Formats: sequence, structure tokens, C-alpha cells
Amino acid sequence: MAEDNVIQEVELQPADTAAEDLETAKRQDPKDAASSEAEGVNRAMDSRDPDFQQAEVKEKDRLGLARKDPETTNWERKQEADNKNVKAQEKKEKAKEPRYPFNDAEPIFAYYGNDKRTLLFFVLRHPDGPGGQPGPTDTHQIHKSQEHDPAWYWVHKFVGQDEINKNTNKEIDRLNKLRKKDEMADKDRKHKMDQEALFQAKIDAFEMDVIRKTTFRDLKSNIRRSKSIMELTAYVGAIIAMEKMNGTKATD
Repeated sequence: MAEDNVIQEVELQPADTAAEDLETAKRQDPKDAASSEAEGVNRAMDSRDPDFQQAEVKEKDRLGLARKDPETTNWERKQEADNKNVKAQEKKEKAKEPRYPFNDAEPIFAYYGNDKRTLLFFVLRHPDGPGGQPGPTDTHQIHKSQEHDPAWYWVHKFVGQDEINKNTNKEIDRLNKLRKKDEMADKDRKHKMDQEALFQAKIDAFEMDVIRKTTFRDLKSNIRRSKSIMELTAYVGAIIAMEKMNGTKATD
């Protein structure tokens, strides 16, 4: 029971290292009491010596494992430097920005109007009305020139270069479709006009006496089946020539 009391007392007062060492020395063999007591005193003195503690740490940490954590890592320092560079670049670009030329309006759509991409069409949307109705829009065009530099800059910034390129490609496709549609319409219109002219030429040919009275029925049928005015003219000429050879007077 006495030994239990001693252990409890030591656990309750761990800070008194010298007293603990002394008590341990008393319970040891009398032959070792003197050396144990001296060792306890030495330990108490070493615990108060900062140089000894530092030397002990170095002795235990020969592999360099007990180092302090760095305040910042290389990655964190690089990230911080990159952020500073980005902010500096943004500040520099902002300082170069021209004056905004559209007042309260905002560019919402744009596309290039020529192959050189020096002509730009864009749409401005004005602020919403007092009743919440959407604001009106209007279309403008500018050239890549010093006079239009502010508008050119802000349209590209609001709409974006990629979006302008995409809109331009869509506009090219739309114009190509319209062109093909117009070409087809022109072709159909020309064909219709040619057919009307051919039909009228056939009527005029059959009103000629030499054609109406000719005995060359095959040639006369060819006039009726002619696909073009040139073909019709050739058959009319052939009938007139044949009738002259036969002594028939060719009259209109």
C-alpha cells in the first residue's frame, strides 16, 4: 500500500523531476543509492540548460526529421506570384481601355461584314423601359479605323472574339443559302421566259404561209417539237429553202 501511495503522488506531481529521482533512489539498493541520487541531480540540472536540450535534439534528429514546417510551400509562393502578375496585367489593360462610347446601351451581337474582317456589324440593346419591357435594339456598322477604335474595342470585349467568329460563319452560311436560292430562282425565271419566247416563236412560224402550206410535214413537225428558238429557226429555214428549190414562192 505504501508503494501505491508513492506512485500516485509521483503521477500527481510529474513536474518535480528531482524529487521523483530522489524518491526512486531511496527505494533502490543502498549500494546504488548514491549514484542514483547523483544521476537525478544531473538530470535536473540538464533540464534547466538550454544548450544541453538543443544538443540532445540534434543528437536525436541526425536524419533531419524534426524540422519546422515551412511557412509557405514553393507551390503557394508560385501561385501568389502568378496572382500578382495577373492583377498587374489586368490593371495595365484597364489603364489602356478607351472610353466606353455606347452610354447605357450594351453590345449583344456582332459579326464581320467582309472577308478582310475590317467591317463589323453589331447590335446594341438599350436599357429596359420603366414598365419592365425589354429595351429596344438597333444595328450599327463600323470599320477598323482609328475613328472607330473605342467602339471596335468594346464590341469585341462584350461579345467576345470567339462568338463574333461563330456569328460570322453563320452569317456566311446564311448568305450562301440565300445566294443559291436566288440563283435557282433566276434560273427558273430565265427558263420560264425562254419557254414563253419559244412558244411565241412557234406561233409566229406557223402563221407564215410557206410553213402553213408546206408539204414537208416532217420538217413542220420538227418546228412544233423544237426545244429552242435556234432549233426552230433552223427548221423554218430548211422549209423555206426546200420550197424555193421546188419553185414554191416563200411568203410571210
